[in-house]
Amino acid sequence: MLFLPSASFPHYGLERFFRFAKELEFDGVEITVNENFDTQNVAYLKELEERFSMPIKVFSLPPQGAAKFIEPFQKVVREFPHTTMNLASPEILSFSYKNWIEGIVPKLVKKYSLNFNHRNTPFKTILGLIPSRSESSLHTLREAGSVSLDISALWKSHEDAMRAIQFLGEKLRHIYLSNVHRNIPYSPLPTGVLPVESFLTKLKRNNYRGDFTLKISPENLREGDDERMLEIIRASKEFFEKYFTNVGEQ
Repeated sequence: MLFLPSASFPHYGLERFFRFAKELEFDGVEITVNENFDTQNVAYLKELEERFSMPIKVFSLPPQGAAKFIEPFQKVVREFPHTTMNLASPEILSFSYKNWIEGIVPKLVKKYSLNFNHRNTPFKTILGLIPSRSESSLHTLREAGSVSLDISALWKSHEDAMRAIQFLGEKLRHIYLSNVHRNIPYSPLPTGVLPVESFLTKLKRNNYRGDFTLKISPENLREGDDERMLEIIRASKEFFEKYFTNVGEQ
């Protein structure tokens, strides 16, 4: 299934976001729990699900400062059983987040019937020497459990998406789809340097049964120009359908 993420629409309300997802016929949405109180409001999220017949399938946290939102995140996800949490490894000095990931998240998974994927992030260093995250390599993530693969983050870390498919194997459960155009990551799918067409086709031929989120940055979506924005999303969705959903159909 293909999901639309709320993180791509930071300057729109959640109601507009759900309306976009419904109009574009996505299979569901991903909610990033952040400083927007609507993302922390269980009753409101359930109301939007019902009103737009658009299920919330994935929950995530912001790439930086995730520890600030641990408490509201927990309160939200436990009310949505059978959804998926895609979470990055802890930043090097975020001890509270590290303890939460290692000690509490597995309990949430078991108690509330949730799924949990470890998400890769771009390789970064502190002062050019120390990795900002100590547990974000594909090898480490694969050893930890199920994986959510962000292919633009993989590019920024100088790793190959095609090889990642084979390396992760059955551990690969979710993919953040985007392209890289003119060295700008999280661009629309049809144009860029990443082999997205071959990547999707290989996944299909490998009988990949996981999910996808279309992760395009607000800047690359032309946020604010609704008509152009919907055109960009629709073109990427059609690209996905051509090279994954409809591969092998007559």
